[in-house]
Amino acid sequence: MLQLRKMTSEGFQKYYQDAIRKIAKEYVISGYCDEDNALEYTKNLFREMLPQGLGTLGHYIFDIVNGNQIIGMIWYMMKSNDEAFICDFIIKEEYRGQGFGTETMKILEEHARGLGIKKMTLHVFGHNKSAIALYQKLGYTPFSMHMAKEL
Repeated sequence: MLQLRKMTSEGFQKYYQDAIRKIAKEYVISGYCDEDNALEYTKNLFREMLPQGLGTLGHYIFDIVNGNQIIGMIWYMMKSNDEAFICDFIIKEEYRGQGFGTETMKILEEHARGLGIKKMTLHVFGHNKSAIALYQKLGYTPFSMHMAKEL
Protein backbone atom coordinates (compact mmCIF):
# COMPACT_ATOMS: atom_id res chain seq x y z
CA MET A 1 0.00 0.00 0.00
CA LEU A 2 1.40 3.36 -1.05
CA GLN A 3 1.71 6.06 1.60
CA LEU A 4 3.42 9.35 2.32
CA ARG A 5 5.71 9.36 5.34
CA LYS A 6 7.44 12.43 6.75
CA MET A 7 11.04 12.35 5.58
CA THR A 8 13.65 11.71 8.30
CA SER A 9 16.52 14.11 8.99
CA GLU A 10 18.99 11.59 7.57
CA GLY A 11 16.89 11.10 4.46
CA PHE A 12 16.56 14.85 4.05
CA GLN A 13 20.32 15.42 4.16
CA LYS A 14 20.83 12.90 1.35
CA TYR A 15 17.89 14.27 -0.64
CA TYR A 16 19.13 17.86 -0.23
CA GLN A 17 22.58 17.12 -1.63
CA ASP A 18 21.27 14.96 -4.49
CA ALA A 19 18.50 17.43 -5.37
CA ILE A 20 20.83 20.39 -5.69
CA ARG A 21 22.96 18.53 -8.23
CA LYS A 22 19.94 17.12 -10.09
CA ILE A 23 18.06 20.41 -10.31
CA ALA A 24 21.20 22.35 -11.30
CA LYS A 25 21.59 19.88 -14.17
CA GLU A 26 17.93 20.43 -15.17
CA TYR A 27 18.54 24.19 -15.25
CA VAL A 28 21.47 23.66 -17.61
CA ILE A 29 19.52 21.25 -19.86
CA SER A 30 16.60 23.67 -20.02
CA GLY A 31 18.87 26.61 -20.85
CA TYR A 32 17.78 28.54 -17.76
CA CYS A 33 21.35 28.68 -16.37
CA ASP A 34 24.74 28.03 -17.82
CA GLU A 35 26.90 25.30 -16.34
CA ASP A 36 29.12 27.80 -14.49
CA ASN A 37 26.22 29.32 -12.54
CA ALA A 38 23.63 26.54 -12.17
CA LEU A 39 25.02 24.88 -9.03
CA GLU A 40 25.36 28.13 -7.06
CA TYR A 41 21.96 29.34 -8.26
CA THR A 42 20.33 26.10 -7.09
CA LYS A 43 22.10 26.15 -3.71
CA ASN A 44 20.87 29.70 -3.12
CA LEU A 45 17.34 28.75 -4.16
CA PHE A 46 17.27 25.86 -1.68
CA ARG A 47 18.66 28.06 1.12
CA GLU A 48 15.92 30.63 0.46
CA MET A 49 13.13 28.07 0.23
CA LEU A 50 14.21 25.92 3.19
CA PRO A 51 15.96 28.22 5.70
CA GLN A 52 15.22 25.75 8.52
CA GLY A 53 15.71 22.69 6.35
CA LEU A 54 13.21 19.93 7.01
CA GLY A 55 11.66 22.03 9.80
CA THR A 56 10.76 25.00 7.58
CA LEU A 57 7.17 25.97 8.36
CA GLY A 58 4.62 25.52 5.60
CA HIS A 59 6.71 22.88 3.81
CA TYR A 60 5.71 19.21 3.66
CA ILE A 61 8.47 16.82 2.60
CA PHE A 62 7.56 13.16 2.35
CA ASP A 63 9.11 9.86 1.41
CA ILE A 64 6.84 7.85 -0.87
CA VAL A 65 6.67 4.40 0.65
CA ASN A 66 5.35 1.20 -0.92
CA GLY A 67 5.24 -1.51 1.72
CA ASN A 68 8.60 -1.05 3.47
CA GLN A 69 10.40 0.33 0.40
CA ILE A 70 11.04 4.04 -0.19
CA ILE A 71 10.28 4.49 -3.88
CA GLY A 72 10.54 8.27 -4.13
CA MET A 73 9.81 11.59 -2.48
CA ILE A 74 7.50 14.56 -2.82
CA TRP A 75 7.69 18.08 -1.37
CA TYR A 76 5.12 20.81 -1.42
CA MET A 77 4.77 24.18 0.25
CA MET A 78 2.00 26.54 1.17
CA LYS A 79 1.83 29.62 -1.05
CA SER A 80 -1.21 31.10 0.69
CA ASN A 81 -4.01 29.88 2.94
CA ASP A 82 -5.64 27.99 0.08
CA GLU A 83 -2.88 27.47 -2.52
CA ALA A 84 0.16 25.19 -2.49
CA PHE A 85 3.07 24.54 -4.83
CA ILE A 86 4.77 21.20 -5.54
CA CYS A 87 8.50 21.90 -5.23
CA ASP A 88 9.88 18.48 -6.11
CA PHE A 89 8.56 15.04 -6.96
CA ILE A 90 10.68 12.00 -7.67
CA ILE A 91 9.76 8.40 -8.35
CA LYS A 92 12.96 6.32 -8.45
CA GLU A 93 13.80 5.11 -11.95
CA GLU A 94 13.12 1.43 -11.23
CA TYR A 95 9.56 2.20 -10.02
CA ARG A 96 8.46 4.44 -12.89
CA GLY A 97 5.72 3.40 -15.27
CA GLN A 98 3.87 1.38 -12.62
CA GLY A 99 1.22 3.93 -11.62
CA PHE A 100 3.03 5.16 -8.50
CA GLY A 101 3.22 8.74 -9.79
CA THR A 102 -0.52 8.94 -10.34
CA GLU A 103 -1.30 7.32 -7.00
CA THR A 104 1.16 9.59 -5.16
CA MET A 105 -0.40 12.71 -6.65
CA LYS A 106 -3.87 11.59 -5.58
CA ILE A 107 -2.66 10.93 -2.01
CA LEU A 108 -0.87 14.30 -1.95
CA GLU A 109 -3.95 16.13 -3.20
CA GLU A 110 -6.02 14.51 -0.45
CA HIS A 111 -3.44 15.60 2.14
CA ALA A 112 -3.55 19.15 0.79
CA ARG A 113 -7.36 19.23 0.78
CA GLY A 114 -7.21 18.30 4.47
CA LEU A 115 -5.23 21.51 5.06
CA GLY A 116 -7.80 23.60 3.20
CA ILE A 117 -5.86 23.81 -0.05
CA LYS A 118 -8.08 24.56 -3.02
CA LYS A 119 -5.42 24.98 -5.72
CA MET A 120 -2.18 23.09 -6.35
CA THR A 121 0.45 24.48 -8.73
CA LEU A 122 3.78 23.14 -9.93
CA HIS A 123 6.63 23.72 -12.36
CA VAL A 124 7.80 21.16 -14.86
CA PHE A 125 10.70 21.51 -17.27
CA GLY A 126 9.54 21.47 -20.90
CA HIS A 127 11.87 18.59 -21.77
CA ASN A 128 10.28 16.31 -19.12
CA LYS A 129 7.59 14.86 -21.36
CA SER A 130 6.63 11.97 -19.06
CA ALA A 131 6.00 14.33 -16.13
CA ILE A 132 3.98 16.67 -18.34
CA ALA A 133 1.86 13.71 -19.48
CA LEU A 134 1.28 12.62 -15.87
CA TYR A 135 0.18 16.08 -14.75
CA GLN A 136 -2.10 16.55 -17.75
CA LYS A 137 -3.69 13.15 -17.09
CA LEU A 138 -4.43 14.34 -13.55
CA GLY A 139 -6.11 17.53 -14.77
CA TYR A 140 -3.26 20.03 -14.42
CA THR A 141 -3.21 22.65 -17.19
CA PRO A 142 -0.58 25.22 -18.17
CA PHE A 143 -1.27 28.77 -17.03
CA SER A 144 2.06 30.34 -18.00
CA MET A 145 4.88 29.30 -20.26
CA HIS A 146 8.51 30.36 -20.71
CA MET A 147 9.87 29.87 -24.19
CA ALA A 148 13.35 30.27 -25.65
CA LYS A 149 15.26 29.97 -28.87
CA GLU A 150 19.00 29.49 -29.17
CA LEU A 151 20.51 32.02 -31.58
